Amino acid sequence: MRTTRSAGGAGPATFTQSARQAQLVSCAIEALADLGYQQASVAEVARRAGVSKGVVTYHFPARDDLIWAVVAEIFSSVAEHVGSRLESAAPETFVATYIGAWVDYYRTHRRAMTAIAEIWINFRDRDGRQHLGVRTLGHERALVEAALAAGQAGGWLTAFSPRVMAVTLKAALDGLLAQLAVEPDLDLGAYGTELVALFERTTTVPAPPQTRRRRQPKTTEQTTGQEETSR
Repeated sequence: MRTTRSAGGAGPATFTQSARQAQLVSCAIEALADLGYQQASVAEVARRAGVSKGVVTYHFPARDDLIWAVVAEIFSSVAEHVGSRLESAAPETFVATYIGAWVDYYRTHRRAMTAIAEIWINFRDRDGRQHLGVRTLGHERALVEAALAAGQAGGWLTAFSPRVMAVTLKAALDGLLAQLAVEPDLDLGAYGTELVALFERTTTVPAPPQTRRRRQPKTTEQTTGQEETSR
């Protein structure tokens, strides 16, 4: 979080203050998911938390401070649930692991993803530039590129640009999130399975066809037995 100050503005926040800040961030996430960025005001967050606006501004003097705290909380959650799975993924199964990790996160943290999508589009500086952009995803993209390159070096993945594939994978997952917003009952499991199948067909080296079993010559006993049967 950007703001974790104690009473008086000096020193680290106490346990009680940290708990209050966590509550306000949670209420902000819910407000963003329910109402959108423009309507998720400080007053709305205070109403949901059952406190006055002054309590919110004590912990987060500006609305931007609260929004940055939401960003930090969601990014920390993503690192815990998605990042940990990617860092331990084997190169030969990375594509399936990457897609599966994000699909699972969408399933269990849908409200947070809706909130961060609102922030991503609408949170801007005084010149109208987005605070979050392509550079925000730099670490994730670098990790995916490295994993794909390792898969190619190991002979498990075909020849393609790791950067282009990393960007395309992320775009497909962003598309799933957008589809989920307009189709809440979307079958995430089936959608994720289709994405895995699609990208594995594109990236995975095909397994060699099984060698046909050579027909073994019949023994004398087998031939004699067949002759006896046909009589």
